[in-house]
Parts: sequence; structure tokens; C-alpha cells
Amino acid sequence: MDGSKRKPIVALGLCLLALGIAGCKGNPVKEGGLFAKTSDTVPGIMPPSERIAAIRKMSQEAVRAGGDAQEQLALKLAALYPQETDPLVRTELVRAAATLGCPAAASLVRQATKDSDPDVRIAACKGLPKQQGPEAAAALAEVLGSDTDLDVRLAAARALGETRNAAAVAPLGSALEDSDPAMQYRAVSSLRATAPEDLGNDAKRWRQYVKGEPPSPPKPVSLAERIRGIFY
Repeated sequence: MDGSKRKPIVALGLCLLALGIAGCKGNPVKEGGLFAKTSDTVPGIMPPSERIAAIRKMSQEAVRAGGDAQEQLALKLAALYPQETDPLVRTELVRAAATLGCPAAASLVRQATKDSDPDVRIAACKGLPKQQGPEAAAALAEVLGSDTDLDVRLAAARALGETRNAAAVAPLGSALEDSDPAMQYRAVSSLRATAPEDLGNDAKRWRQYVKGEPPSPPKPVSLAERIRGIFY
């Protein structure tokens, strides 16, 4: 099926999605689960599970069609995003946008890093490396330095490593000073993926590297650590 034949499918899906976008305002997880049939007694309202399925189908069609189809879908997703009250559906909108290689999609993903729901922000962090470019690294650096949710910041630190962008080194270096061990570990892992040299898992050596100081010699690996590395 070529792009011209897929456009009616995408358009139909968007119409259905628009009808249900202001749908169930309750929490679908607390009210019977994500796939609860909340619209059986509310004609014309599409429940969250169906909206999510529609978004996934439309994004798959647009990715296969490429070109203008992706740009058109990205614009529609960007229009639907601020109207959507369900964070589960907003998360899916962001995931769909992350699969589209166009400026409108990248803009939506960056916008979602400031969403009120942490799961949506995590989805945005995961999607930003797919957009590439300095804007993605800059948006992730801002999340890492300012978000108040640890899980969101961890997602941003991981994603910075996936950008393979030199601009990720400085914010990851700042994350090394975090008191949380999980953040320190994630920052080191991402620095190993991003920096031009690998200083191993020694956070102290990475702090020196980020500050422009010569890293101290690596610690010798003990026999016990070598044996542990064989079995674990």
C-alpha cells in the first residue's frame, strides 16, 4: 500500500481520535483498568484504550508512508496533545511523535518534557534521542538539571548517553555530584557511552575528566573482583 492510499486511513483514525479526545475524565486504571469499556453507556466517546490503539495504528501507517504523511500526522498529534486530559493517552501521543522524523514531531516531544505527569516526561526523555541534533541534548540537559522527579532525571541521564552528543558531557558531569547512588551510576554509564575515552566505572576519574583534570590512574583490579566478574 503506497502513501496516497494510507492517507484516508490516517485521516479516518484522526477523526475518530478527535471524537474521543475529550472522553473519560476519570482515572482508567482506578476505574476498572486501562481496557475497561467506559464508553458503553456514553455514545460518541472513545475510551482511552481505543484512543491509544488508534494512535499506534496511525503512527505505524505514517512511518511506513514516510514524507508528507509523517509531517501531517505530527501536526495533528501536536494539536491533540494539549487537549488530552488522560496522561496514558498523552504518553502514547509522545511515543508516536518520537517515531516520526520531522520538525513538528521533535517539537512535540520536547514540549512533553514539561508535562505535568512524570510518566509522560519519561516517555519524552526516551523519545528525544531518536530526534538527534543539539536540540535533543539541550532539552535532556534541562530535564536532568531541573526536574524534581528522580525517575524522570534518571531517564534523562540515560537518554543523554544515547544521544552520543558531546554536549551531554557537562550535564552528566554535574549529575555525578548527585547524592543518589543510582544517579551517579547512570551518569557514569552515559558518560562511558558519550565521551571519546572510557574511564571505566570510577566516578572520581570521571569527575576529574569533566573538570578538565588528568584522570588518576585506574585502581588495580583485585583477584576477588576478577573472579566475581567471571561468575556475575
